Amino acid sequence: AQILLRLDEPERRRVDVEFGRYSDPKHPGCAREIAAGSSGATLTVRGADGTPGCSNGEEQKEWSLEGEVRGGGEILIDFSPKCGPKDLLGKWTGKGILYPDGNTWSKLE
Repeated sequence: AQILLRLDEPERRRVDVEFGRYSDPKHPGCAREIAAGSSGATLTVRGADGTPGCSNGEEQKEWSLEGEVRGGGEILIDFSPKCGPKDLLGKWTGKGILYPDGNTWSKLE
């Protein structure tokens, strides 16, 4: 689903970031889901991590993160609860979300 974000600008900008389930090649088989937050400009990211993945019965640790929609297909996610960066930029590619380290979460149907 695409969202439409109203800004304080005179125009409306279309935000091409899709909510839903994703796959993360750095954590094979582990859950990744991006959902709308409490306002049109926020989002929630939920997932689980195994060591290194979740496909072979590994013990999993669930997590939930908050983020914001920036517009122009960009999101910022606060990974600090997972000892990561506070504002990690993700860019919608049309098929997934690309992060600065080159990792791409691919959108699942």
